[in-house]
Amino acid sequence: MRAQPYDDDIHTRARHLYVFDGYTFDEIAEKEGMPSARTIRRWAYNGQWDTQCPLVDAELKIARRICLLADKEDKTEKDYRELDFLVKQQCKLNQSRNTPQAKPAAQPHTEQAQDHSQKKKRKKAPKNDVSGITKDMLDELRENLLYPHQQHWFENQDHRTRFILKPRQIGATFYFSFEAFYDAVVNGRNKIFISASRDQAEIFKANIIALCREHFGVELKGSPLQLNNNGQTVTLYFKSTNARTAQSASGDLYIDEVFWIPKYKELRGLAQAMATHQQYRVTYFSTPSVTSHEAYDHWCGRWFRKTMACNDPDFQVDVTHDNLKEGKLCDDGIWRQMLTVHDVVDSGFDRISTKQLQSEYSEEEFNNLFMGLFIDDAHSAFDINALMECVGDASQWRNYDPFAERPFGMLPVVIGFDPARTIDKATVTVLSCPLNSDDKFRLLKTLDLSGNNFKAMAETIRQLTMQFNVQHIGVDVTGIGAGVFELIQEFFPNTMPIHYNPELKNRLVIKAQQVINSGRFEFDSDSVNVCASFMNIRKKVLGDKITYATNRTASTGHADIAWSIMHAMIYEPLSGDTTSKRTTIGIAA
Repeated sequence: MRAQPYDDDIHTRARHLYVFDGYTFDEIAEKEGMPSARTIRRWAYNGQWDTQCPLVDAELKIARRICLLADKEDKTEKDYRELDFLVKQQCKLNQSRNTPQAKPAAQPHTEQAQDHSQKKKRKKAPKNDVSGITKDMLDELRENLLYPHQQHWFENQDHRTRFILKPRQIGATFYFSFEAFYDAVVNGRNKIFISASRDQAEIFKANIIALCREHFGVELKGSPLQLNNNGQTVTLYFKSTNARTAQSASGDLYIDEVFWIPKYKELRGLAQAMATHQQYRVTYFSTPSVTSHEAYDHWCGRWFRKTMACNDPDFQVDVTHDNLKEGKLCDDGIWRQMLTVHDVVDSGFDRISTKQLQSEYSEEEFNNLFMGLFIDDAHSAFDINALMECVGDASQWRNYDPFAERPFGMLPVVIGFDPARTIDKATVTVLSCPLNSDDKFRLLKTLDLSGNNFKAMAETIRQLTMQFNVQHIGVDVTGIGAGVFELIQEFFPNTMPIHYNPELKNRLVIKAQQVINSGRFEFDSDSVNVCASFMNIRKKVLGDKITYATNRTASTGHADIAWSIMHAMIYEPLSGDTTSKRTTIGIAA
């Protein structure tokens, strides 16, 4: 008798557990309503799940799997071996200089795996027992693991409030994971991590689990993590920006990427209450976004004017790099520091080549990502608050499975392609095509075609037409895009050529403003570069007309994601009436 077929929801859930959450076939099969491991393995083989798994960030996949295995009850010897391996990989990602000499405590988890079959004969140790970890052990680890700029943060951790403006990829996530664990063990204070996304919270948690297991042989599990230290319980909470779910908690508070958090004032009001007691500390750290973000008034001291302690209605903090490079306790009681990539590299951080970065980014992008400079959005065509309202959660998009053979099924999509002024950079985006005037454009896929020639770019887009039900492809043909356009036309004859002129740029921007301001655009919370890309589109006066532009160099495109998205959105008429004929403005020279 043939087995009853499983519906699409079961298939999608199994794929999500395998690809996104790191479950094995056997573990998925144990879930309620799931088929056998053999069936799931066949689905994975037919759908090529394994070949598509690397599309997920390696650090994130490791973090998710560590958290999953750490929380699993009754681990097998195989589980312990896998956990050992993943922890070592996570530690390699975070490790700075010399690894400390192996401590006697580094052995227990290995022995635990070997003696797993005899565990019932031994007295069960308390869950998450960190009683054997001493301050001296943590200090030795700190001296070996931290770079100078991280040591400086450690030396200034006792301020009531810290606010750190930093470049990307300088080890802040790892450092604050270490600092939180150190203080939780030594001083017994609870910790609360509020992250811009659930994924980032997973990395904080995985860092702490890996640190404790690798260097002290202690296995942590649970959500939240509750540490047992000589009978005292210390709790570590990991939350996304939905701070309402953590209102009952109290402890030292860490909020990361604050300049990319929507509704920051509301979040801060809720979160700050968690650290009301005077013994608790609050740390804000982030890369810069735009000067109109709600967190900017907090950074520059203008919020202090509204407090009872301020007697100066014009109070403001000097937030220049010269004033804050070494860190400074400001008059509003906040210890601030502004670091550039040159600061951390000059102090001994050897993981970044500034010369390489300067060859990969335009001047404005480099200044924003690595030099702590905010985007001045006074003349920006787009409103940061409206863009923040468009942040969503891709995992909740029911009709979209990025790892399926046809990720969006037969639902329609539109594609935008923005080549740079030379051949070395280009961006293509795939958006869902609204089915009515209330439906949303969702950013399903973004591809950077850096380094590809015309033929390779066109082939990538051809592959997209085989994966999606494509209704429209908009291509900028002003420069080198003309060559790619001709190749795309061979397999998609209705490709729309977009030849830039002031009137056309106005139409593109007006359409995008209309969609964004009405809440009809949505992109995943981890795609913060989408906001930055739109914010870099500026108003420009050309004679007696206003048009829009971004700074470009001869070798580097700028705001390419935003323009690519607009090339896709323009398929829909300005009226938003999808039943009418599609717009034809793109073909105007």
